[in-house]
Amino acid sequence: MVTDELIRKQFIHQILRRDAAFIYETQANVVRQNFTNERAKALASFLASRPFSLSGDGLRPNYYFNIFPYLRFLDIKYSNQDAGLRSRLALYNRVVWGRLYHETISDLKYGLSKDIYDSIKERLEKMNPEKL
Repeated sequence: MVTDELIRKQFIHQILRRDAAFIYETQANVVRQNFTNERAKALASFLASRPFSLSGDGLRPNYYFNIFPYLRFLDIKYSNQDAGLRSRLALYNRVVWGRLYHETISDLKYGLSKDIYDSIKERLEKMNPEKL
């Protein structure tokens, strides 16, 4: 049986997965384009793998974003240097907090419209009942 809570849970999962993919993809592209050493290549490949995870069962799942403090330190290091390089570096503040506070929170608060609700409900009803 598809309940309202299940639909809301699925909506939250979709929004968080979408925004996690955006954050990791943006960070990986920035690292690839602006840094060329081996350590940066390893970091970019890890970020491209989108290390987003979900744990917990029932109505209270836990979502984990693996965001390295190292990226924050790179952000700080280049904040007072070359303005051209700084404008290309969307490593931490711009991408993480910008996406979470401007996109994710507003989508979670106001994004579950009747159309989206109905489409999620329809998709869940078509799924195999054992997967619910």
